[in-house]
Amino acid sequence: MPQVTKSARSAERPDIDVAILGSGLAGTALAAVLARGGASVLVIDAGTHPRFAIGESTTPYTSMLMRLVSERYDVPEIKYLTTFENVHGKIATTSGIRKNLGFLYHREGERQRLEECHQFPVPRTAPVGNHFFRQDIDAWMLNVAVKYGAKIRQRTRIVDVDFDAQGGTLTDERGIAYRARYIMDTSGSRSPLASKLAPRDEAPVMRHHSRSLFTHMMNVTAYDDLLSRVAHGHPTKWSQGTLHHVFEGGWMWVIPFNNHARTTNPLVSVGLNVDPRVHPDFDGTPEEEFRSFISRFPDIRSQFTDAVAVRPWVRTGRQQYSSAKTVGERWCLTSHAAGFVDALFSHGLSNSFEIINALAWRLLEALKEDDFSAERFTDVEELELGLLRNNDALAADAYTSFSDFRLWDTWLRVWSLGQILATFEIGTAYAHFLDSYDVASLARLEGLARDGAIPDYPPLRELLAYVSGQVQFAQEGGQDSGTAAGNILAALHRADFLPPALGLTDTSNRWFDGLPRKGAGTGRWARNDAPSEIGPLVAEGLALLGKKRRSPDEVGLGEKFKHTVATWPVVGRSLRSPLAPRS
Repeated sequence: MPQVTKSARSAERPDIDVAILGSGLAGTALAAVLARGGASVLVIDAGTHPRFAIGESTTPYTSMLMRLVSERYDVPEIKYLTTFENVHGKIATTSGIRKNLGFLYHREGERQRLEECHQFPVPRTAPVGNHFFRQDIDAWMLNVAVKYGAKIRQRTRIVDVDFDAQGGTLTDERGIAYRARYIMDTSGSRSPLASKLAPRDEAPVMRHHSRSLFTHMMNVTAYDDLLSRVAHGHPTKWSQGTLHHVFEGGWMWVIPFNNHARTTNPLVSVGLNVDPRVHPDFDGTPEEEFRSFISRFPDIRSQFTDAVAVRPWVRTGRQQYSSAKTVGERWCLTSHAAGFVDALFSHGLSNSFEIINALAWRLLEALKEDDFSAERFTDVEELELGLLRNNDALAADAYTSFSDFRLWDTWLRVWSLGQILATFEIGTAYAHFLDSYDVASLARLEGLARDGAIPDYPPLRELLAYVSGQVQFAQEGGQDSGTAAGNILAALHRADFLPPALGLTDTSNRWFDGLPRKGAGTGRWARNDAPSEIGPLVAEGLALLGKKRRSPDEVGLGEKFKHTVATWPVVGRSLRSPLAPRS
């Protein structure tokens, strides 16, 4: 292990190319990518594995992004993370299955109204997703990084960092120094680099305001067992997806790892997230607060009658934080070292892999040219800060809409439209990349990423801005929430770029899916009736997603279905050179 005592530190060129602080999923995936690309990598962490972590639910966009990173940087193991079958068969049997994103709206003191619900089922043509049991997933990814040559230093707490003309020096609490040409920090809110080089914004610049308490529990009743299947009429079981209990001023996640027949894990991840301006701090233990809170909602309380926490509860203060600067000469903050908003909509993993995708080729090129000027990484910083701004706006507007089901229902329909179109964007980019391995096909996606990969189509962007404005106006008291909901629904009806078959303007439709009937109808609309600026994206996105997702390799059926896809050649990729030209 390259290391020197503090007294022996010098300005000689380091033997290590990149030091990464933090051995969570983001840090180790980045380490694997960089090591596979020819860099010498050292991962340093104050803790050790296995260990508890949240950020367990994947989304279709996140899974597609992981596939893209896997193919672009030739780390096939990352693709294992994108399907339930591969996670279960090749990583561990402790993760859960994700067949949907589900939302149940609750009113204090009342039974849940059956019509006040939404579900996003996974289309039958798409791979089923995962609820990651992170202590096993993260430990496995650490071993993948080791396989590609990364060195690991656990139980090593960094207390100081300095830079000179040749590199950076990290000093641990024992006085041992580690030198690297470039330093990445993925370690989280207590980032050593942020403390020294990029202090947090004194007052969070974010609109959103929330705190959280969370743990893992046993004996959580599956919500489906509390009532008959026909009660909601939902397409797939609530318990086979990521369940969100939504109420005024907050929401709660229920992410089961025990929701399929082959699991070896009895646990369920549970978290309560509230706006303290609506739900003030509680004078008692986290467990007491949790029980007191759910006692107000009869159906949530019933789900946890027999539930027992298997580890200490974690309770946070305000979660939101950010840094005005995330890159500098020879260093970069990313993942939760750069900032955090809220766990709502499971953006943590997708944000981390957006940065890996955009940063890795730039860093490999910088290593080759021995040029680590901050200007080379300006686009990465803009992406990082853009992702935080976008997530802040989404979370703030969502929490505001929780105050009235009518507003939540209409706001969620607009959010759904954005997610569907963003998935088309990444699906199209990924499919084109597989056809040619030309990184130029990814430029459009990288440009859109900071805005949540929403297509750069002015009427769509105007609709999203209008909806956010309506929600904020209601929050400020300028109009009641019912009026805001009506205005948003009217704007949806006016939007000629909205695929009618998705049923987003039909308030009786609560299932926003991509099942074959809707897919076929959307395809016809895209080819024949959609605006010319949006129709090709939807038509091509549907066709290419269907083509790639139906292949055995993409669905993740494993060794039983080995095959060769002649149209997906790997050409011209050197493990010792960057994978994209500098723009």
